[in-house]
Amino acid sequence: MPTKKCLVFSGPSGSGKSTLITFVLRTFESTCATVSCTTRQRRDSEVDGVDYHFITHDKFDELVARGEFLEHTECYGNRYGTLNSAVHDVLANNNLCIIDLDYRGSYHILADNIIPEYKCVGILVLPPSLRDLESRLCLRNSETPESIRRRIDESFNVPKIADYQHIIINNDINSAFAAVSSIVTSIVQP
Repeated sequence: MPTKKCLVFSGPSGSGKSTLITFVLRTFESTCATVSCTTRQRRDSEVDGVDYHFITHDKFDELVARGEFLEHTECYGNRYGTLNSAVHDVLANNNLCIIDLDYRGSYHILADNIIPEYKCVGILVLPPSLRDLESRLCLRNSETPESIRRRIDESFNVPKIADYQHIIINNDINSAFAAVSSIVTSIVQP
């Protein structure tokens, strides 16, 4: 039976991380992603339970108190967390679990080895430059100018880059797809 593995993606908003995750999910069998919890407001295009589990601050506090989060953090004034059950549920039926996290959550999983029963591999996705990142964030048309500035200011604040086994500079999406495909192929081999 193949070893269960977690592929931890992180990178700034606008780096192309979500596009790469979608590519992996559509390309590789027996792969599924966790759905994180958040206290932020749902955007019009988002579906509760698919994009995130949108919960109240009180519910978030309750889950923290019960120890139900694998990791949780506050980012841009909102709280985000990955449920322990989400990872275990995905891996009960799949060989590869994709977890999409910010730098702090990735650091907690990769550096602290908090789920030693599974092999965790970190992929850091970065844009080629701050100018490209700003352009991508503006094109999404989902952020205020203040929010864009805050995201750019924090975008390269990676606590410990050495914890990531792979770094992808997403200058060209097809090259990024090829790089991710190579990484996933190498880690899903028995």
